[in-house]
Amino acid sequence: MKLQLAASFLGLGTTYVAAQNQDRQPHYLVGLLNYPNSFIPDELKNHTSGTSIPKGNAMWSQSDKAPFSYVPGVGFSDMEFYYDDEGNTVNGEFFCLTDNGFGSSDNSADYALNIQHLKIQKPFTFRHAETTFEKYTEAKNLGTAVLKDPDGYIKWENGADIQVAYSVPDETWADYKAARVLTGRDFDVEGLAVINNRCAVVGDELMPAIFMVNPTTGVVLSKFVRTPDIDSNGNFIAGKYLSTRSDKVHCSIADLEANTCSSVASEVVDASEYRKHDKSGGYEGFSILDDGTIAAFLEKKSGDSTLSDEPGVRVYHVKPGDCTSGSAPTFEKFLGFYPFEIGAGNIADVSAVPGSSRFVAVIERNGFPNGHMWPGAGNPANNLCIVDLLDVDENMVMKNKKCILNYHDIDDPWDADGNGIFKYGHTQVTNEALVIVDDYCFVAGTDTNYPWTNQFGIDVSAQYYQEVDDARFMVVCFVEPIFNSEHPLLKNFGAKSTQLPATSEAEVDETAIARGADDSRALMAYDSTTHSTLAFIGGLILAVGGFVLAA
Repeated sequence: MKLQLAASFLGLGTTYVAAQNQDRQPHYLVGLLNYPNSFIPDELKNHTSGTSIPKGNAMWSQSDKAPFSYVPGVGFSDMEFYYDDEGNTVNGEFFCLTDNGFGSSDNSADYALNIQHLKIQKPFTFRHAETTFEKYTEAKNLGTAVLKDPDGYIKWENGADIQVAYSVPDETWADYKAARVLTGRDFDVEGLAVINNRCAVVGDELMPAIFMVNPTTGVVLSKFVRTPDIDSNGNFIAGKYLSTRSDKVHCSIADLEANTCSSVASEVVDASEYRKHDKSGGYEGFSILDDGTIAAFLEKKSGDSTLSDEPGVRVYHVKPGDCTSGSAPTFEKFLGFYPFEIGAGNIADVSAVPGSSRFVAVIERNGFPNGHMWPGAGNPANNLCIVDLLDVDENMVMKNKKCILNYHDIDDPWDADGNGIFKYGHTQVTNEALVIVDDYCFVAGTDTNYPWTNQFGIDVSAQYYQEVDDARFMVVCFVEPIFNSEHPLLKNFGAKSTQLPATSEAEVDETAIARGADDSRALMAYDSTTHSTLAFIGGLILAVGGFVLAA
């Protein structure tokens, strides 16, 4: 038993009792943003999309809007810092990675994969002079890069090529075909690790695999590298890789040329030389670490997978290439298994703690709601947790983990969303984008899988229906600098170092130089008074807080 401070924040009466790995921390909602579906970047206009979306097949679907005369926004699966030409982070700007389109390889062959440069800033003043702001602030598009493979790096082992080599929806795709644009049939891109504004590593779900791109131009810089399987000791098995039924390697060239192989039966993968994993189970959590290497989390171990008996989801250590064309990333080692909280089963995203190559923040979830009639099968389980990548037990399970927040239980003491309710739940669709912006704050973004966005059956005439239908972002700050390695929360993890052991000193220097000269990560995602004000807030919480007995 331990005595734990629980914040009855500003008279809200909220108390938290520790359970599982919970270590809830005082925090506050800074505000909400939306990225309008109605805005279509020029690069995505006048191209047919959504021709394989079935009509009216779910109660919360707007699929009757398809097909589209443009490539619609479908939300974002990852977001990372944006860098200027000198390698410095730019305040409030991010690279945001689209999902594969409409949810699967079977319906996304005419979805052009893209990375968007967005400005995501929310004004906030702690209500000084009683200032308030609009409920939703629009995120602004500053550039869009359609992913393309002009140098022909993307080839499968059976000789398969990318989707546009075989079939496109109509003549509006002539320029996309000539540019060798990648689609949601080629990859389900869910992870992004940005080294600088000319170099990033993408994590894919469909194989799963990794490859390098220029995030500003969208040009592919390397072949894809498959995920190695591991033995019982966590060692890579030479020549053995993970694969899924959406992997093109299992299709015949004749079927691909006829455009009749969007995926294969599960038994085909079982009979192959590959280890079967779920077609939506690849790299959902993908984060650049302070030393320039990458922590790569598979999304899950459930579904159509042979990994279900493992004690957690696999986490790999990846080293990027040197950012020159043709230089591919490599899998360095297997780090261990990440264990879920009870009720969760999916990694949503991962972001490194600033300045650390050991601690990362993880969002884990249990899927999205199965409709709006309650009680439902998809109840809240969006935990934000910090985990030590290096502290593993005898089974290679990461044993040091603290969950500090749940997206469905956000304190809003300043009424940042202006509705008179001092609690907020970032529900609806899947929260698949996370970036820790400094010692206090993070930004979370949604993957909407548009047009399947209205899980709760909201009336389209509702006041903020359009904003909820859009991709959305939430900015939250903690009262304490809990993402600082000197804060007791991290110091009590018992780690003496915040760095992963390097393969060699020269290799770490090489990746650090590639990222740029100044990478302090002191990025603020909102306009406000300085964090010195937080000392006042902390004192206020102590004044109104209570003590609860926690297990």
